[in-house]
Amino acid sequence: MEAVCRGIQGAFGNPARGSHQASLGALRELGMARRALARLFNCTPLEVAFCHNATLALNMAITGALTSSDRVLTTPHSHNSMLRPLYQLSKQGMGLDILPLKPGQPTTISDIRRGLKPDTTALAVNPMSNVTGEVLPLRDIISLCNERGLLLILDMAQWAGTRPIPALPEGLRALMAFTGHKSLYGPQGTGGLINIGTVPLRPLISGGTGSQSFSKEHPESFPAVCEAGTPNLPGIMGLVAAVTWLIEADLEQVNEKLTSLRSQLKTGLAQIPGISCYDTLREEHGPVLALNIRDLLSGSVSDALDREFGIATRSGAHCAPLMHEALGTVAQGAVRFSFSVFNTPGEINKALDALKKLASSA
Repeated sequence: MEAVCRGIQGAFGNPARGSHQASLGALRELGMARRALARLFNCTPLEVAFCHNATLALNMAITGALTSSDRVLTTPHSHNSMLRPLYQLSKQGMGLDILPLKPGQPTTISDIRRGLKPDTTALAVNPMSNVTGEVLPLRDIISLCNERGLLLILDMAQWAGTRPIPALPEGLRALMAFTGHKSLYGPQGTGGLINIGTVPLRPLISGGTGSQSFSKEHPESFPAVCEAGTPNLPGIMGLVAAVTWLIEADLEQVNEKLTSLRSQLKTGLAQIPGISCYDTLREEHGPVLALNIRDLLSGSVSDALDREFGIATRSGAHCAPLMHEALGTVAQGAVRFSFSVFNTPGEINKALDALKKLASSA
């Protein structure tokens, strides 16, 4: 919050749009922001582009890197931010394959290998489900794409900030979308795209960049290809403050705390009759957990949790239709609990007490 206020109250101009101190100061802040995100994503500063959220970043990656001659494999874990641009391209002739999902069974690297076809050119993956929290074998996925020469498109909206990013081998071509407002603890309206291996992109939005102003074409160099118009400098400064704090907090320790909170809730749920918990056999999960109480609509449960107990959850389909089709929860939806490093074991106990009361009266 203090960093955002500094961005608003400070004498900052538009970066790369002048040689005066206000513009140069903004350019320095943007450079520091790229360095901070580069530390988090194991990349170089010029492989970081900023935009408003992961949705925009995924559209930049998918529509900018893929054509009708490509063939893409994705999984039911994908969010609509990834699925809808893929569907759009598939209508234009691009091949699209979706890996089958067995409820309760983790998706393995063997499953993904079997899903590849001889003409597959790209793998588009959400490595951490925003519904169940299932963590896909990202290290193995990275190795597979590097081995097969596949373009890897990653939706890191759930992953970033919950655990370290795996090492990225030389030769990998990958586009990673991230958002600031989830587990990076940054402001809404911040996010970006990481470009590993200098993947060529066509611009999604054309406009001013502060460079190549006499060209009739938008610059194709990264990150300028993704950064048309004035950036949200105060928001980016807030994101940098949050990311710097996270790095200093140590992502391994952050992951341990989040895992402990989720495990506490899951263990307690097993003692409450009438609650269905949507989980997999995989030991590793991200900091979300989805459940239902008997046949109650998820929206009704979330509403009761909020009104009667002051507990905020997300109900419905979570913009992940294929996951809910696989879980059989299309009509009912699911109640999702999400955890942050600021939650406490005492809050988990309060949530369990609330769910016990709601389940006993259902």
